[in-house]
Amino acid sequence: MKDSEQKRYRFITAKQLSELDGMGQKVLFCIWNSAALLLSSLSLCVVSLNFAIGRFEIFYIYLGYFRVRDILLLNWLPILFLQVLFYVLFNRQWLAFLTTGTIGLAMSIGNYFKLIFRSDPFTFSDMTSIKAGLTVAGNYDIQIDWRIMVAILFMIVATLILFLFAKARIDRLGIRLMLAACVLFASWYSWNHCYTDSARYYDNAYTNFLHLTRDTRDNFISNGFYYPFLFSVTQSDLVPPSGYDETETEALYSEYENQVIPGDQKINVMVLQLESFCDLEAAGFPGISEDIYKPLRQLQEESWSGTMVASVIGGGTVVTERAVLTGACREQNYFKPAYSYVRYLRSQGYFCTASHPNVSSFYARRGVNEYLGFDMGYYLDEYFRDITGGEWNCDAEYLPEVFRLFREGTESNQPLFSFNVSLQGHTPYNNESFDREDNLWIGDGVSDSTRFMLNNYLSKIKETQTILLNELEQVKDFPEPMVFLIYGDHKTYFYDDQFYEDLGISYTMENEKGMVDYLGTPYLIWANQAAKAVLQDDMTGEGPMTSPGYLMNLLFNKLGWKGPAFMQFTEEIRRHLSVICTKGGYIEDGVYTQELSENGQELLNRYQDMQYYIRYRPELAG
Repeated sequence: MKDSEQKRYRFITAKQLSELDGMGQKVLFCIWNSAALLLSSLSLCVVSLNFAIGRFEIFYIYLGYFRVRDILLLNWLPILFLQVLFYVLFNRQWLAFLTTGTIGLAMSIGNYFKLIFRSDPFTFSDMTSIKAGLTVAGNYDIQIDWRIMVAILFMIVATLILFLFAKARIDRLGIRLMLAACVLFASWYSWNHCYTDSARYYDNAYTNFLHLTRDTRDNFISNGFYYPFLFSVTQSDLVPPSGYDETETEALYSEYENQVIPGDQKINVMVLQLESFCDLEAAGFPGISEDIYKPLRQLQEESWSGTMVASVIGGGTVVTERAVLTGACREQNYFKPAYSYVRYLRSQGYFCTASHPNVSSFYARRGVNEYLGFDMGYYLDEYFRDITGGEWNCDAEYLPEVFRLFREGTESNQPLFSFNVSLQGHTPYNNESFDREDNLWIGDGVSDSTRFMLNNYLSKIKETQTILLNELEQVKDFPEPMVFLIYGDHKTYFYDDQFYEDLGISYTMENEKGMVDYLGTPYLIWANQAAKAVLQDDMTGEGPMTSPGYLMNLLFNKLGWKGPAFMQFTEEIRRHLSVICTKGGYIEDGVYTQELSENGQELLNRYQDMQYYIRYRPELAG
């Protein structure tokens, strides 16, 4: 290349304006490097959005990200702002891009796998459980597919191009600080006027809603990734609900008082949350053998039972778990002593224990359970390792030990509350061979993978039911009164696309049956003979459809307890909003709806306000 041509294109490889001659070259230098920053961040956004549709192979959803202007812009701006800030910090375009891309793609790919394996997106609330999520991820077959390969190749090529051809450096500290200030101001402005605007969020989702249902997950997918991830901050418990007025909420709370449990009504209570325990026969799965659910049917006949509609599927155990313990209507995280029904029971003289056959750090259970007020916890690393051998599919060892501890505990002079979370039904399910039995599913016309997964799941829950039936039979005539609340934490999810196609199963939130088939699990309240005598109730019959946050309401009602002030408040809400599903379904005044009436929305707002008000006020529990 001749010297004249080298000088003409010097603006491409120059590092500083001082290296260039003439105003034209300096202008081109600024334009070139600005364009490199803008285009590289935009390209990173485009590549990242390829992961946002998760398991959906519907290309039109991806194209919708570009068809709806706000969606592309609001997904791009976080990347652009972050890349500019790293540029200010490092003063190297290639390093700023590489750092931004590593963070952005790591989050995008994490969201991609969470959608595939759990059918739920990666939200802001998940940031507190990344370590536990990585522990679970080790049990899945994580494959590097073409999307990931394209992203890696893109990062390598783009970084190299920026390293060779976008070398501009800003040596004046004042200019860099001014640039950072501008970006921070733009971030603040866009946050307050765009990312927290729920009307904009749902309007964009509905515009790009083709082929999807109108639930929380699909709202997220329809908006891309970075934009809905930031919007999810507003849906977390770290910020007050929109319109929250603490003085008004405190006044409302003061209308209720914690009620005392009479001494002669302090019955021993065990709560048993079963992992992925659901009734596929009731959900309309074809080919289910009648023998599989016989133990459950017998237990339902002996119990007061019904259906719980979870707000998670295939994962999110702690969302259901902590909703039950606190009465929450939306997901909460805990970082210090908090309000809970456990604390109320302790104030009434109960000794409260928790157990889980995984390590105490799994989803921070030990710490959170202490924040919620449990007196004692039994975990894998502190108790169950020698009993279960560290296996997840361990109900044959875990459940008998839990019942043994409960029986022994009830023989003391102090009433006992025992809360236990199993793991037996956890995904993934072997899709290459039979783990236990090979004749549980009697259908045909499906792939071997589908047959293996379905049989292996059914064998797990069949064993769980049989053990439960046996353990409850042993305490039926036990002299101490005992009541058991047993339920599935969420519906299982088979993460193989072919599975649902083979069985002709598709879910919808468009009606009540669709919601129940998609998210419903059984619950039952079972009492031994001594408890029935105390309660003067045979404790059988059909209970109402409910949500996790109301399960303790139903239990207290059956025990004749009015409970703490917060429960009395939620009981009034429950009479009108008997099901609150954050995936977008409600039962309002006995009728299914996806859009609450004005009164229904006002009740839900009060519920969320009260939940926020009491969250870190453990003293209110009694």
